[in-house]
Amino acid sequence: MMCDIIYAGEKAKFGQPEIIIGTMPGAGGTQRLTRAAGKSNAMEICLTGNQFTAQEAKEMGVVSKIFPPEKLLEETIKLAERIGEHSPLIVTQVKEAVNIGK
Repeated sequence: MMCDIIYAGEKAKFGQPEIIIGTMPGAGGTQRLTRAAGKSNAMEICLTGNQFTAQEAKEMGVVSKIFPPEKLLEETIKLAERIGEHSPLIVTQVKEAVNIGK
């Protein structure tokens, strides 16, 4: 949940299972999931410990794209290379502006 952009493999599973062992998600997991997936989805996921699929994650806005597992690394590298073509200063400023605005 701390990534700027999340790509997932078709078979990926996501979740916040901490409640199952009697604790709560750490490192801001509850806040990040709420911002990405909305309050109702975050509450259901965090309070049940249920997992959700890559497709469900995409529908909730948790991931931006889904790829077959054999294409995932290739597509991720393409994205990184594309971003790397731009000014590092401007990339940093854009990231900061998006993070402040959320």
